Amino acid sequence: MTQPLSRVDIEAAIAKYAPIFQFHPEDQYQPCSVEWFLAHATLVDSQDQKNNIVHPTGAQLPQGPKQAARYYLNIEDSVKPGNPSSAKAYVNAFWQTPLTYTDLQFWFFTAYNGHATAEFSSLVWDKVKHKGQVNLAPLGEHVGDWEYAAVRIDNATKELIGVILSAHGKNILYDKAALAKQFEIRDGTHPVIYSSLNGHANFPAVGPNYTEHRKILGIPVGLEFNLLNTTATGGLSLNSAAAYELVAAEWIKDQVTTPDWVKYPYRWGPEGTVITMDTRTLGEILKASLGAKGADPLLDTPIVLLASELLHIFVKADINGAGAPSGQNPWMGKY
Repeated sequence: MTQPLSRVDIEAAIAKYAPIFQFHPEDQYQPCSVEWFLAHATLVDSQDQKNNIVHPTGAQLPQGPKQAARYYLNIEDSVKPGNPSSAKAYVNAFWQTPLTYTDLQFWFFTAYNGHATAEFSSLVWDKVKHKGQVNLAPLGEHVGDWEYAAVRIDNATKELIGVILSAHGKNILYDKAALAKQFEIRDGTHPVIYSSLNGHANFPAVGPNYTEHRKILGIPVGLEFNLLNTTATGGLSLNSAAAYELVAAEWIKDQVTTPDWVKYPYRWGPEGTVITMDTRTLGEILKASLGAKGADPLLDTPIVLLASELLHIFVKADINGAGAPSGQNPWMGKY
């Protein structure tokens, strides 16, 4: 069995392989530090509002064990754009026996997750006739957003052997071969991670990055749908080798200072969020995205079916505030 990385090894791997996060130039919701967010947030006690704390420090956040959904954090609208000058990556180093590698997870935080955007096409005899993009607000919106990218380090060679990216609750592993083919590498060793517009899902390259593909009918008419996770160059760049904090490494925890907020088990945004949009309203939005020429009356039934399916997707998805990172499966190596 290979020896796990030491604190010195971890710092050296971060200096050499830490990812560079590239945000979309049109993203209104930029990353910020936890400290800045807390200084502009309110800790809400849903059982007793007299216990609310305006601008709590990390030390004032409740710790475990969790009492259902008693506490959450909330913000004013002015906080939603974030504060990129304070932003940094929070590094959770994960290793356990008998693993021969260590995952260095670079978590970043944004104060707000923006609306979803979809690409929507009408089909005639299974071929695209009209295509449009539609803003699905408020679907996808919530306070607080935690995302991460991990670099996998071989414990023996200390070399980068893979990258793991988070995207809407999924964790995608890219091995060394995929890393060489799909990723841009800056300064010789640092993979570039592209964060999607509004939603901050992570991808290896620039593009539309379609997810949640749906196709309703097609002959004689039908509809096709994809969620867009658009990534682009030209926006904020966060070099996590220069802006990071090592917050956890269980096997050497006596050498790492873990901030109090890491043990906060509750949500980083309001609890109990519900979708107020109904199928008919969403159907009208989808129909309008096709324009006057694309809104064939024959599409009415497929539009209703698709709208129902889309609302189901977002009802199943977690539209409440982001869960605490230390309570999420990737933090514990469960990808």
